[in-house]
Amino acid sequence: MRYQRNILKCSLPLIFLFFTVFSSAQDRKTLEEERMRIIDKIEFTSNILKRTEKNKKATIDYLNSLQNQIRNRNKIIANLNKQINQINENINTMNIEYNNLSEKKSGIEHNFELLLRKTYVQSLTKNKFLFLLSSTDWEDFMDRKRYLKQFNIYTKTRLQQISEQKQNLDKLLTKINVEKANVEKLIKEENDNVLKLKEESKKKDKILKELKRDRKKLVRVLKKQKKEREKLNKNIENIILNNLSGGNSVIAKSEAKVVSNSFEENKSKFSWPVRAGYISSHFGKHRHPTIKGVYNFNNGIDFRTEPDSEVKSIFEGEVVGLMHITGYNWMIIIKHGKYYTVYSKLENVVISKGDKVKRGQTLGRIGDNGQFHFEIWKEKTKLNPEKWILKI
Repeated sequence: MRYQRNILKCSLPLIFLFFTVFSSAQDRKTLEEERMRIIDKIEFTSNILKRTEKNKKATIDYLNSLQNQIRNRNKIIANLNKQINQINENINTMNIEYNNLSEKKSGIEHNFELLLRKTYVQSLTKNKFLFLLSSTDWEDFMDRKRYLKQFNIYTKTRLQQISEQKQNLDKLLTKINVEKANVEKLIKEENDNVLKLKEESKKKDKILKELKRDRKKLVRVLKKQKKEREKLNKNIENIILNNLSGGNSVIAKSEAKVVSNSFEENKSKFSWPVRAGYISSHFGKHRHPTIKGVYNFNNGIDFRTEPDSEVKSIFEGEVVGLMHITGYNWMIIIKHGKYYTVYSKLENVVISKGDKVKRGQTLGRIGDNGQFHFEIWKEKTKLNPEKWILKI
């Protein structure tokens, strides 16, 4: 029983350590998955930066891509720091346990050696036969025999304990060395990312200075973009108003209600209308990056993706609007009951007005610039699409 209690006493710290390391491993797996997602985004943006850098006219686009890259770089540095801190905590926990196990092993060895040094025990271990023969009577002989048997069991138990503690120490030492190697690898990656972040920040500052010098040109561009945006907005509102005034039959209302409920239930779960990329311009009012006192207004969100990418419907519905608008190329409006989704800046389209489309159906393709504009309306109210699509 004493041996079992000793084994249990020695095992408890190891069980605690196992669960600590296991829990930490689960957290690290999550962080590693997040890191790989960020790396994909960084690689994607790097390709865009290479293309936009060649085109001297695309300075604002280049700035947006650069800012997105800097955000992702900061995210990956934060991710690496979390992993490094977590691994260091693991190493500290394992070092404490390693020292505890070493002390226990040393204690077992020390007590065992003290026992063996005793003259009486030495005489037992040297000549067990003489020890038994020197018994005074039969009862003494049987007592000595039982004692020798118990002593042998105790000796084997102690030796086994020492062996097990040594194995545990070896395993822990291996884990500590593996974790240290992981830390060194992550620190190198972090240092590389910090250097790249510094380079990208310098590029951003340079681009900002160049853009500020071209203030007059930028103001003209912004005015043009404002007119194009207002034209797009007016066309969207007209199409929605026509639909609101035209579809008042009982059947239309009944169908709209069912579709509307389904659309609302999918809030924050819709797939992106493009396969990959990042959001280059967010919903609402934003300060211009270079011109003081000037704000940009966005009725939806803008994506930056691969050239010639397919654009897909995020939900089933009916195509109620299809037109070509200067600055926005082809624009498609799809009705989903009380809701409308708007897809613009398409180079070409593969659907027609009046078509019933399914969720995930291809609507067309964007152009070589890789830019795409997306909006969601509830009747005449503009909504923030980022609250409706998946967070990627």
